Amino acid sequence: MNNSCTGKFVLDVNCVDYDKKYTLCALMRHFHDVVDRHALELGVDANTMHDAYGAYWIITRIRVDIGFMPDWHDEVTVLTYPLAPGLVRMDREALFSVGDRPFARLSSEWCLLDCKTNRPRRPAQTGYPAALDHLTERMAGEYSRLAPDYSDGDLALAHTVRVSDLDMNVHMNNVAYIRLANDAFGVEFIRSHALTSFEIAFKAQSYENEVINVYKKTDDGKNYYVSGVKPDGTRVFDTLFVFA
Repeated sequence: MNNSCTGKFVLDVNCVDYDKKYTLCALMRHFHDVVDRHALELGVDANTMHDAYGAYWIITRIRVDIGFMPDWHDEVTVLTYPLAPGLVRMDREALFSVGDRPFARLSSEWCLLDCKTNRPRRPAQTGYPAALDHLTERMAGEYSRLAPDYSDGDLALAHTVRVSDLDMNVHMNNVAYIRLANDAFGVEFIRSHALTSFEIAFKAQSYENEVINVYKKTDDGKNYYVSGVKPDGTRVFDTLFVFA
């Protein structure tokens, strides 16, 4: 049983932006893909969790530290592994490289929820191979405190959740939230600002036809907070974009 898993991806036209650079959303999709492969190897994939244990995985937060973004047609290698599980929380790390050049380091926090109660389940009691020889290195920096306050003037856009946003659990997909947060910025801003770090904390689920108001603010022109909030005030996600 391998304690890590590696995937390779050639960056096609669906993985790059208007400047032919790897996108944050494509990076997240590739991370999910390799995590799913490893989960299958470990016997803790989504189908097994659901069918055998009545539970499902969720990601609660992610941090990515970025040195540079690869180009169209580059081959990206993704190495991922879990850290030893806590009582209910699990951490999974990832290193992204082009050849022998690492360009992004990712840390993520996961937990298992009961399908009926939506309450956390202990991994050690829900089929997780606790005897696995875990690696110990955390890839990204420490998580930031994400609790920004916004005014009406910080509203950047409003989004209605559509079918294309939904995942296999029929609520809004994690990558769709990241895409929505990224939409708070314009093309010229992104072109003139190099992203060095990104964090997202997932706070609540969203469903088809719900409205998410997206707010954006900065105090210093370097750190930008972007959050999704439902009309009733429910905070759906908080993000932090750090630009060079």
